[in-house]
Amino acid sequence: MHRLKLSIHEFFYTLLAFPRAWRFMRNHRLWEGLRQYGWVARTLVVIGVLGAAYVIFEAVDWYGSHADAPLSAMMSSESLLVQWFTELTESLSEGLLNWVTLVLLEVVIYHFMRKTLQIILKKDVENAHTFKPFLNAQIRMIIVSVIALTVEAVILNVTEAIYGGWLFWIFSLFIRSTMLGYVIADNYNEQFDLSIDQSRRNLYRGHIGICFGLGLPLLLMLKIPLFGTILGPLVTSVTAAIVLREKSDLHIIGYQMNEEELATAEKKAAKKAAKKVSKRKRKVT
Repeated sequence: MHRLKLSIHEFFYTLLAFPRAWRFMRNHRLWEGLRQYGWVARTLVVIGVLGAAYVIFEAVDWYGSHADAPLSAMMSSESLLVQWFTELTESLSEGLLNWVTLVLLEVVIYHFMRKTLQIILKKDVENAHTFKPFLNAQIRMIIVSVIALTVEAVILNVTEAIYGGWLFWIFSLFIRSTMLGYVIADNYNEQFDLSIDQSRRNLYRGHIGICFGLGLPLLLMLKIPLFGTILGPLVTSVTAAIVLREKSDLHIIGYQMNEEELATAEKKAAKKAAKKVSKRKRKVT
């Protein structure tokens, strides 16, 4: 019961932190410094070319199927513009592509999270704007997103098979939001060198409410094409940095292992030590 009350408190606390995060992002101009990721511009060009190719393909396909139609067809429900807008809305706001959006925006999520911690904790990462640190963050984002999407799919498929009524819709909203929030919150834990497993345990033990509070607004913002899709992950990452800094003690004492984790870590350390000893013996002989 105590854990439930704490989660509810953290949920509402996180929701109320979004306006603060927006003001913080605007006042500190967190978008400044994105130019230092020179290689990002080239990546965006590639994405733009692919997007343009898709648009041209759709235009040619539409023209081929409407070549004999009058010009008034451009204003009908089959209008090319309507078709593009409908597909854009669906692709950027539904299902799997929510996760694709987060992965593609990892560069700005990474930058905004790092800049926020740099301001509120005076925490800086040497050469953070270079390719290797971001590549590591990008790989981690992909792994964490795949894990979250898999867990979400398993839980919802099993639950829907048992009960598919209106309560399932509420439960589905909670699971989808929490998983999205978990992926954003993992970016915070990554800044303090937690492994993926340590991050998952840390958030599961004490910050489910924060994950839900981060994910619900993000899920709603992702429903807004372009503007919400881009802005949503950014303001959510800033909110995560602010709230987790206030509600988590990672920046003070670091990650604390439980007894089971300590025992596992000791076994691994003992195995490594034994391997080193055996290597030394082989060299001597």
